[in-house]
Amino acid sequence: LKSVFPFKSAACMVGARAMNPSESLKACVVLMPPIETMEQLTAAACHLGLEVQVTSSSSEALQKLPAAIVMGPAPENVLAQLRNQSSFRQVFKIVLNSAVAEDVCQRLSCFDAGANMVTSSAEAVTTALSRVAKVLRSPGPYACPTCGLLLSEDALHLHMHLQHATDDNPRGPCPICKKSGGNLPVHFTNNHGPIESREPPPARYACFAWCVCRRPTDGRFLLVNEPAGISGGRPGYWLPAGRVDSGESLSDACRREALEEAGVAVRVTGVLRFMVNSRGTLRVVFLAEPEDANNSEPKSVPDWESVGAVWADVHDLPRLKEKDYRSPDPADLYPKVTSGELRPHSLDTPAFRSLEALIVRLTAGEGAESELAAVWKDIKATYPSTAFDRR
Repeated sequence: LKSVFPFKSAACMVGARAMNPSESLKACVVLMPPIETMEQLTAAACHLGLEVQVTSSSSEALQKLPAAIVMGPAPENVLAQLRNQSSFRQVFKIVLNSAVAEDVCQRLSCFDAGANMVTSSAEAVTTALSRVAKVLRSPGPYACPTCGLLLSEDALHLHMHLQHATDDNPRGPCPICKKSGGNLPVHFTNNHGPIESREPPPARYACFAWCVCRRPTDGRFLLVNEPAGISGGRPGYWLPAGRVDSGESLSDACRREALEEAGVAVRVTGVLRFMVNSRGTLRVVFLAEPEDANNSEPKSVPDWESVGAVWADVHDLPRLKEKDYRSPDPADLYPKVTSGELRPHSLDTPAFRSLEALIVRLTAGEGAESELAAVWKDIKATYPSTAFDRR
């Protein structure tokens, strides 16, 4: 099987020299041994219609113009050798290595070196390869603003968040509507591609849920690698968090964000903090745990929500620098939860139930914000002063 997908790259690329317009990426995946799951990945790639090439030579790997490369040991060295090749940005580069994937510093080092995905899961690699193959089967007139691949609108929507979640935001006009300004990936997600894959309109009332998820079996916490475009140009760490959707409660938003950004279904067990900033925007920090602690492998296939996630020991956090975070909130919250300085408070109170019900109505565009005053008064009377943080 030596199929070549019928699409080419745009003549102009960012960062490296452009590929010759007559060249095309092949429907091929290169496996760089040793990889423990070589037979499993070979079978999966063939099932997806991808030719499998095996080589331990970095220069030979990219000369084959593969759609993807899977590497195991010494990934930073391999990536450093690959960076000089012209097709580096167009090839999806996967690090399949448990020790690397579970180490908070090595993960970032691989992303900094150019990896698109870092994982310990052969199943996740198969999922990623299926998406790469789907992109390659959809050539079109629109050039990716980061790597130059010419794709259809729907394929470009998938490609940008899969392949370039680790890259800073591209500059210039939208390749489809030609509009300029603002965050291009956000614009693209909200305005182009499949309707069902776009972000819903923001809720009428803005409030946010944060998830501090701790695994009870070993005390580790979830850290999310945020997309580079909203994290200072690299996939820095944060916790699962986000805006409450229309008609959604705060605790439901906490569960949804953990599933979307970390790939882990969680059970909310308490409230850690209520935070209100100077503009009056409410953020509630929840404590949560996996619904199934023995089946809680975090996601590793990049998408619009995140680049992946990892279970981190609190003692690993001092190894990270402030620049390694999107925002250093985990470095503040996680040690305090571990030490008991920050304790969860009950969700099962009349005050919190009233707050949840009001948030559901306000985000759906019902009710009046003036109702918040009485509900907030009850919250302040129910929970201790240590549960509040004005920022």
